[in-house]
Amino acid sequence: MSAPLPYRPLDAELATERLTLTPFQPEDAVAYAAIWTARGGEPASAEQVLARIPALEGQLADHRLGLRMIRLAGERWPVGYVALVPGRATVDEPELVSELLPAVHGHGLATEAARALVAAAWRTGRERLWTTIAATNAASLRVAAKVGFVAQHVTHDERGEVVWCALERPAQQ
Repeated sequence: MSAPLPYRPLDAELATERLTLTPFQPEDAVAYAAIWTARGGEPASAEQVLARIPALEGQLADHRLGLRMIRLAGERWPVGYVALVPGRATVDEPELVSELLPAVHGHGLATEAARALVAAAWRTGRERLWTTIAATNAASLRVAAKVGFVAQHVTHDERGEVVWCALERPAQQ
């Protein structure tokens, strides 16, 4: 039996001036599939999402991490997601990942959602977060910089250069 994690659970729901970030619900499957497909990934069905996400969410919760669907305040339909995952990083220093539907790009929503999730990550007790971004993804690199992430190094994967950016917990947090 492994020792309990030294982290508090990630807040279930987060709210900003324009957004509500909530855990994935089965009725979000169609929206999540649309988000996943819009990024140029393999087309996904709601059934595929429903087969995948609940297990992922359980694993994330076990590590005091999580996936949050991004909704415009007062709206039911998600426009994206933001998550803290081990990803390319670790449970202790998780990776922040996010995706938005193209229709809502360019309005600061990714920055707003990322800031909310970063604040929640600090409340879990984390000291450092990572985000990994394709070097060609200028918009996501700008979002990361606005949130406070700083480029640390570059690696390569099957799609090209990947910029690793870190964010340290501020001393007053």
